[in-house]
Amino acid sequence: MRRAVVTAVIPVIIPMIWAAAACGGHASSVSGPQPSAAPEATRWVPERPSYLVASPAIAGAQRDLGEALDALAAVTGIDAHELSGVAQGLVGVDILNADALAGIGIDVHASWAVFSDAVDPTFVVHLAAPDKTAAFLDHQRARGLQSQAVTVDQTQIFSAPLIGGVTIQWAIAGDWLWIHLSTPRGGATPDDATAWFRASHGAHGGAWADSWAWAARGGGAAGVTGFFDLHNTVAKLGERAANAAACVQLAPAIGRLGIAVHSDEHQIATRLALELGPSDGAALARHVLAPPSGWPAAAGSAALAVAWNLDLVAVRAYLQPCLAAAGLVRQDALAMLDDSGVRAARGLLASFNPDNLAATAAIALDVTRPDHFNRLLDRLPLRSTLEQPRTFAGHRGFAVDIPFSFSVEYVVEPNLVVGGLGEGMVAPLFAPASTSAGAPPIFALDLAPPKLSRAAWATLIQAIAERLLSGSPGPSAKRAADHLLRWRAAHVAIASEGNELVLTARGER
Repeated sequence: MRRAVVTAVIPVIIPMIWAAAACGGHASSVSGPQPSAAPEATRWVPERPSYLVASPAIAGAQRDLGEALDALAAVTGIDAHELSGVAQGLVGVDILNADALAGIGIDVHASWAVFSDAVDPTFVVHLAAPDKTAAFLDHQRARGLQSQAVTVDQTQIFSAPLIGGVTIQWAIAGDWLWIHLSTPRGGATPDDATAWFRASHGAHGGAWADSWAWAARGGGAAGVTGFFDLHNTVAKLGERAANAAACVQLAPAIGRLGIAVHSDEHQIATRLALELGPSDGAALARHVLAPPSGWPAAAGSAALAVAWNLDLVAVRAYLQPCLAAAGLVRQDALAMLDDSGVRAARGLLASFNPDNLAATAAIALDVTRPDHFNRLLDRLPLRSTLEQPRTFAGHRGFAVDIPFSFSVEYVVEPNLVVGGLGEGMVAPLFAPASTSAGAPPIFALDLAPPKLSRAAWATLIQAIAERLLSGSPGPSAKRAADHLLRWRAAHVAIASEGNELVLTARGER
């Protein structure tokens, strides 16, 4: 994991150190038009970028990145402090510290942008004090790269090889710094190795303005905004992403992916919007299965709740290339779906004691047939002796109370299976909805970390990561639990909204 962090940091940090080797540069007056609300750095975005991400200030983006890292630390094992430490040891500057970047001449209060005319990224940042950057360069020269330079538009472009066949290029024109990363199969040839700079620095239009306005409109007052032209990007990836190309070909009308991130002292919020064709959004919405009426309220009061409401039987074959591209398809998982007949699945955990593994939990499944679950129920010890009939809001079911152990409640119908571990877990799932909940999401994940202890979360994390529920949790599981408990709540949802597929993620401190 640490190696992955270092690999990710090198391309971003190294250019900032050696960019001053260009020793200034000529002032630049040529740039493209930009929407009035777009950050100033977007003036250098080429006519039709494959993607563009920007924000009004580097300092704000640093905060957003740090918040995002901390929010995901329970899953990734990497927090903002660790990334800062790796960067500090690698190049002597903390990339998440605004004062540290300002100290080497970066204008942290100015805007920045990353974009591509093809696939490989170009970063543009503003320099406040090139002399400080040069001084920092002198201090770091022992770490220097073996570089060469060419002149384009009266500006020197330096290039140097990195690991894995990646080439880094950088240039300073006026008080702007360009950083470009070229991958071995990113589309560039030796003859057009500086085409990225000419497309950005030379005269160009702004056909991307409509896509920017669309992404910004969906994200509201976001700190970081951007979009991907998916067809353009995937086409240029070519054979490097055969599964991704096959995924996009499933829906020819798919156009753009919009990105918006915002954080403050109370929360971090992210919104991703995938633009679908006029008929694709409606078709997708028709395959979303509603959970039992009381599910939203029960999930909202649980420590952990997960729901998948999209009909797997209806969309499995259609989505398989996309799931394969994301690494989410395994033959054993598909076989399990075939055996169980599950169409949609929801589960929640209300309480958990790691000392005796006692828990209260519930599931609600849409199924094509109940045979698989009847066989599972037959495995309950003394079921035929202890089973008692129950009615849950008009649904006929049963309860099994195993002495000195646990109790189980369940409803098994031709197309619905609802079960509860612990007394009183099933009835709330069939309770009438208190308010109009609207269309259910395709996917939802809700966390309320304070509702479980540190030991409980550590045990659960270890069980998920290592498929091991016995034994004391290891240091990594305990550390992940600590990160999780820094948050009051977390919510992730994927929903169909008109002709858009929207992912929202929010973490509350």
